[in-house]
Amino acid sequence: MEVAISRVEKPPTDFAVTPFFRYETVEDVEASRREKRAVMKTIELCEMRIAGEKNYIPTVPADSIWKTENGQAITYAERFSEQYQQFKLGATQSGDGTPLQQLRPFGISDAQISLCRALRIYSIEAVHSLEGASLKALGVSCNELKRMANAWMAEQARGGHVVSELDALRRKVAELEAEKAAERVVAEEALEEAAADAEIVSAFSGMTEDQLKAYIKERTGAAPRGNPSRETLLRMAEEA
Repeated sequence: MEVAISRVEKPPTDFAVTPFFRYETVEDVEASRREKRAVMKTIELCEMRIAGEKNYIPTVPADSIWKTENGQAITYAERFSEQYQQFKLGATQSGDGTPLQQLRPFGISDAQISLCRALRIYSIEAVHSLEGASLKALGVSCNELKRMANAWMAEQARGGHVVSELDALRRKVAELEAEKAAERVVAEEALEEAAADAEIVSAFSGMTEDQLKAYIKERTGAAPRGNPSRETLLRMAEEA
C-alpha cells in the first residue's frame, strides 16, 4: 500500500498531518493461495489525516517505510511514535500542536473551530502551515483564521524573545551580585585591618615617649635617633 500525495501541493509537515492508527482485517493472499481458501489476517494501519483535505486520507501499513535516514529505515509507526504508543496502549490518540481553543483571545468562534475539525485541522500550527488549496478549503474564513494563527505564532516568538532577555538579565544580576559580594569581602577585610590597626594605636597611645622609645629599641635593637615627635614614635612602634 503506497502513500499518494499528488493532491497535496507539497509534502505536509507533521503539524499538518494528524495520524490515526487502527487495526484492519484483510485477506492474506499468499496464505489463501497455499491453503486454497480465504485466509484472513489483522494488520496495523496508519491513516494520515491531512489538514485541509476533507476527503483524502492516505493510509499505509504502520510498519511500512516512511523514509531512510543515514541508512536507517524509519517506519510510520516510528514517525508518529507518540500516537502509535497511545494506539498500542488503547489510549485516545491525540495529534501534535496547540489546540484551536487557544485562539479564543484572537477571536476564533465555535463555528470556525468546527469548520477546522471538519477539514481535519486540529491545531494552530496546522492552520499556520496551510497554503494554496488547503487554505482555500476554509472558505470565507481562510484569511481570518490564517491571520489569527499568524498572530498567535508571532506572540509565541515574542514570548521566546522575552524569555531570552529575562535569562540574560538574570545572568547580569547574578554577575553584579557576585561582584558586590567580592567587594563586601574586600571591605570587611579592610575594616578588620583598620580595627586591628586602631587597636594597636590604642595600645600605644597610653604609653609615654620614653616607653615608646624603649619598646622600639626592644623590637628593633636600636633606639630612635634624635628627638622624634610623638606621632613618629607611634608610627615606629606600630611598624616595629
